[in-house]
Amino acid sequence: MSMDDTIDPVRVEKAKDLLHYLANTVSAMKIFPSEHATVRGFVDQLTQKFSDFLAAYQKLQVGIEEYTFTYGGKPIYVDQVAIKSLPFFFFKDGLQVLFFYQGLERAEILEFLEMIAAEAQKPAEDSDIVVALWERDFPNIQYYAPDEFLENRILAETQDSRAIQDMADLPDGLSRETIEVRVDTAKFSQGRVDLDAQDREAVAKAAARPDPLEAGAASEAPEAGSAGSEEAAAGGESQISPAAAMDPTLTEAELQALETMVRTNRTISPEEEYINLMVEIIYLEENTASCQASLDALLEYHFDQLQRGNFHVAVLIIQKIHDLGRNLGDAPAKAALLDDFLKRTVSPKTVEAVKTLLDKKKALDWESLLGFFWLVGPSSLGLAADLFDIAPDGEAKHKIIDFVEKTGESNPGLLAGLADNARPALAREIIGILGRMRDNRGIPHLAPFVNFQNKETKSEAIRILGGSGDPLAGRILAGFLNDPDEEVRIQAILVLDPAQGGARVRQILREASGREFQAKSLKEKEALLAFLGRTRSAEALDFLRGALLKSGLFASKKRLEARLAAVAGLESMATDEAVQALQKGALGRTKKIREACEAALFRLPPSGGPRA
Repeated sequence: MSMDDTIDPVRVEKAKDLLHYLANTVSAMKIFPSEHATVRGFVDQLTQKFSDFLAAYQKLQVGIEEYTFTYGGKPIYVDQVAIKSLPFFFFKDGLQVLFFYQGLERAEILEFLEMIAAEAQKPAEDSDIVVALWERDFPNIQYYAPDEFLENRILAETQDSRAIQDMADLPDGLSRETIEVRVDTAKFSQGRVDLDAQDREAVAKAAARPDPLEAGAASEAPEAGSAGSEEAAAGGESQISPAAAMDPTLTEAELQALETMVRTNRTISPEEEYINLMVEIIYLEENTASCQASLDALLEYHFDQLQRGNFHVAVLIIQKIHDLGRNLGDAPAKAALLDDFLKRTVSPKTVEAVKTLLDKKKALDWESLLGFFWLVGPSSLGLAADLFDIAPDGEAKHKIIDFVEKTGESNPGLLAGLADNARPALAREIIGILGRMRDNRGIPHLAPFVNFQNKETKSEAIRILGGSGDPLAGRILAGFLNDPDEEVRIQAILVLDPAQGGARVRQILREASGREFQAKSLKEKEALLAFLGRTRSAEALDFLRGALLKSGLFASKKRLEARLAAVAGLESMATDEAVQALQKGALGRTKKIREACEAALFRLPPSGGPRA
């Protein structure tokens, strides 16, 4: 696929979003099995993003550099942490381009992801993503990766030389003697390969071939180069090796550095090696006390890694223990020890470690930390809530809330228990999560927020309750009508659903007829009577009409405010009967009442009868 120099920025952003989500999905699949609800959600979203992009552009062509994905020559995803970098995972085996075509469906995407997860779990010497792609032969996912050209050539020349070489006769003096041959196997991987002039010419020609990203859609040469397509076979062209794709001017030191980098990535880390050893000891140990001692040692190592900020190691420990538990068979005593170990990994030490690292201004791998929480499950919700307050604003807080929301989805009561007056920001996030739950399952758990002290927290609860349309929400909102803060009371009145009149109308009518109503501010009086007007009930009309038209020679300020509030109520009712009452009020003796009625009539749409 050829890319214009001025590629559509919207298209680039869509590709960027898709590849970020692909990397996140792969990370999730390294933590959870394919059937886990979290992975299913990731795969569903990724499938939708692929479908939308390919429906619009037919093909997605992704360039692969050492730590970067590119699109149209532009870097759109970078992850320089080799241990989890998806670009590096592809790059280290020689993959240079990935192609995704229209027609790609969820089943093929899932198989592609499972293949990546499986290759990532293999020992370094057995893992090769290019071979895995070649074996799968995906119908709508193609790739370009140069073959091992140099190694194949050396092997072929060695075989040819052995076939044509004539063995020289031994001298007569040695023909009957026993010759002892000593082989130092440690030197098998040492030495160097010298290229002759013909070899160097072949390497230079291969390096001069056009970049596969610029080759254009007409030839599709990159896909044929490695996938073994019929077009390449018919053309008789040999496949390109990694050595041939390299710059022939690389020095010996640079080549050695490249080889060391690849070898290091393929080598198991000391941390994983230690964890594997401990898990094997625990698996083989038959004595319960010894098994417990090994688990205690592993737990201490777990907390030590947390304090160092190596959260990916903590994740690996949990993964290995989970795997061990699944493979124990009939060993209830040992299974109980593993369950206890997993419970003990949830500790305030985790929060203390994060606080210490933040105080030291150290960068945190929040993705790995949240990966640890994902593995532990609901029992880590309290820790996640504690971390929310100390996490920096932005992506870290977003990841924590995403974890809290998805983990607490099945238990809204547990989520509501995370909120308290001391953490208003978290409380508002919890309110939002409860409000977003399907079938209004979170609405009943918003009742405790009536008694919260923080004004912003109560305002958020009122906003969520007002938009839910649930009958129970109206009953909870009624609790806010008694709040000591006037603004909170008014906010609750404004979002009350007039369709749920009945008892609510009678409650406000009683309140509006009492002495306490007279003590309220004009703003609150207007809000209360405007709600009565929105119900359009006969009871409300009678009360509002009577309140407006009831006057005296020496009316008090409070009585005047009640009449002005009745004007607001009749305006919100906006029925013909209400308009007629306002018209009568506009003819009254009190100037402020006349002016308020005239203004209300002016704002209302025309009615059937003439206005005064």
